[in-house]
Amino acid sequence: MQHIYYELNVLTKAIHFKNLSAAAIHVGLSQPQLSRIIAKIEDELKIVLLDRSAKRKSGWTTIAFQLALLFEKSSKRLEGELSNLSQNQVIAEIRIGTLEGMSSFAISTAQHCFDQIGISKIFIDIYDLNELEAHFLSGNLDLIFTSKSPGRQKFKYFSELGFQVLEKIQTNKNYAVLSTFENGRSAKKEFDSFKHVLVSNSLALRKEWLGSAGGTGFLPTEAKKGKSKEHEPVYMIGSEILNPVLWSQINAGLPD
Repeated sequence: MQHIYYELNVLTKAIHFKNLSAAAIHVGLSQPQLSRIIAKIEDELKIVLLDRSAKRKSGWTTIAFQLALLFEKSSKRLEGELSNLSQNQVIAEIRIGTLEGMSSFAISTAQHCFDQIGISKIFIDIYDLNELEAHFLSGNLDLIFTSKSPGRQKFKYFSELGFQVLEKIQTNKNYAVLSTFENGRSAKKEFDSFKHVLVSNSLALRKEWLGSAGGTGFLPTEAKKGKSKEHEPVYMIGSEILNPVLWSQINAGLPD
């Protein structure tokens, strides 16, 4: 069941909306993405989650609601048991995921965890936004630094750290330079005026390309403390099963 944990987690959010198209809007996925997730669960468990006999929009079957409820109850029970188990235990290691432009926050947090909390091993990986959300929602990361809250759910462990400015670079109209997230969310017609389109999940690579070959694209500046209505906020979000004491200790080490 572990290999479809993420998919089942998505289902528990999706069934609160009457059909697939409405659910897709609210869970932060495109309708084709959500459709593939539902199809994967159906294929894996040999059940039917969507009543596709409706002429216009497919609705959820009874078993879809039952499965979502069962998974939600099991997840909450596991979270409670893990929280109780780890409440008074020393945490040996944590896994952190971050967007490339927010690495300074990840580094300072890791240093605090080493020096003040006593964690012995920390994994820090850089992802693009799509990968970061997928790894976090599937339970592979304990802590993330991001510019967007994954999906539309409210998280128990959530802190707004500052903001990030997105600077538009427009030095060469032959090249559109995009992150994989931007490429997935943008309409194809937006790039019709460009001769070439470069897509990379590496901020460093996109920055180097725009600096050397030129192009048109957005580059985030290094994240800054404070708040700004005009710019992208920066968040630190913890896993639902993160030790609450550890979350408090991590927050205590954040810069003012």
